[in-house]
Amino acid sequence: MQPKKTIVYISQPVYGGVIEYLYMFLKNIDKTKYNNILIISEEYSKNIERFKPFISEVYYLPMSREIKLKQVIKSVIQLRKILKKIKPDIVYMNSSMAGAVGRIALLFNTKTKTIYNAHGWYFNARISNKKKKFYAIIEKILAIKATKIINISKAEYESALQYKIAPKRKMCLIENAIDFDKFKNSEQYRKQTRKEYNIAENEIVIGVVGRLSEQKDPMTSLKTFELLSKKYKNLKLMYVGDGDLEQEIKQYAMQKRLLDKIIITGWVNNVEKYIPAFDIAILPSKWEGFGLVIVEYMACKKPIVASRIGGIADIIKSEQNGFLATIGNAEEFAKYIEKYIENKELVEKIIENNYNYAIENFDIKRLVQEHEELFKQI
Repeated sequence: MQPKKTIVYISQPVYGGVIEYLYMFLKNIDKTKYNNILIISEEYSKNIERFKPFISEVYYLPMSREIKLKQVIKSVIQLRKILKKIKPDIVYMNSSMAGAVGRIALLFNTKTKTIYNAHGWYFNARISNKKKKFYAIIEKILAIKATKIINISKAEYESALQYKIAPKRKMCLIENAIDFDKFKNSEQYRKQTRKEYNIAENEIVIGVVGRLSEQKDPMTSLKTFELLSKKYKNLKLMYVGDGDLEQEIKQYAMQKRLLDKIIITGWVNNVEKYIPAFDIAILPSKWEGFGLVIVEYMACKKPIVASRIGGIADIIKSEQNGFLATIGNAEEFAKYIEKYIENKELVEKIIENNYNYAIENFDIKRLVQEHEELFKQI
C-alpha cells in the first residue's frame, strides 16, 4: 500500500460557501489515500468540532478578508513555520486571502505543489475598473507560485483567461457541487422550520440564503417583497444568514410596515433545514463565482429567481429551470416570482427540470473524483 499523501487545506472565510465547500469535500474524500490537515482563520476555532472527524490536525492563523499589510506579514511568518513542520505534499488554498498568504509563504519552496481556488475572482465584483485591474495584477503575480488554479464555473474560467491570470496549462475547471445526502429529510425539515417560525400552511415563503452584505444585495430581496406584498397578503420573506446590512434591512422593513413579515434566522451551518421551508427561492447577488446555494435550492426542489451574473448564468437556463433577472431590478424579480405564485404547472415543470439537472451535474462525488485525479496529476 502506498503511503498517504499529506494535503494541507488553507481557508480564510469562517462562514459561507467556501467553508461549506471544504466541509463537504473533506467529508467525502477518501481518507485512506490522504492525510488531511486544515489551516483556518482563528475566528473559526469555536466551530471546528464538525471538521474533526475528517482531518488529522488543525492550525489557526490570524487572517482577515481585508488587506492589512502587518497582518498579512504576521500570517505569512506563522504559516511558513507550520508548513515547515508539516512538510505537505500539496497545499490547497481556498479563497483570495488564503491564496495570497499561502503562496507568499511558499515563495522559496520548490518541492511542495500548490493548488489555488479563489471561489470567485474578486476582479469580477462590482468595483471600479481601477480596482479590477489592481486585483487582476496581484492574481497574475501570485499565479507564478501556483501549480494549478481551479475555477469553479465556466464563467470564472473564461474570465481568468480573459484577464490572462495564468497560462492555460495551469488553469482547470472543476465546477462546484453539493452533497445531496444531506437533503434527504426535506419534508420533515419543512414542517419543523415552518413550525419554529410560526409560518402558517397557507403562507408563501420567499426565501434567500446568504450573508446580509453588499454582494448578496439583501435590499433587492426586500424591495421585491415590498412590491409583491401590495398584491399578496399571505407572503413572508426569510433571510437565512446575517451580516452588516441587517439593521438597514430591519429599519427599511419597519418604515414600510413589513417587519412582522420578515424572518432573519442569523448565521447557520445547516441550510438543509431551512431551504425546505421556502416556497420560492431567490438569489439577487451582485456577483457570484458559482452560486452554490442555487444547486442547494434545486436539491430541495424550489423554483428559483436569481441574478443574471457570473456562474449563476451557467446553471440557470431562463424559463427552463428557473428565471434570471437583472441585478438590482426588484420589479423584474417580482414579475418572475408572481409567475410562480399564479402558475402551479410552471412551478412543477421548473422544479422537475432543475432537480434533474442538479443531480446529473453537481454531485459531490464527481467533484471529489476530479480533485483526486488532479492530485495524482501534479
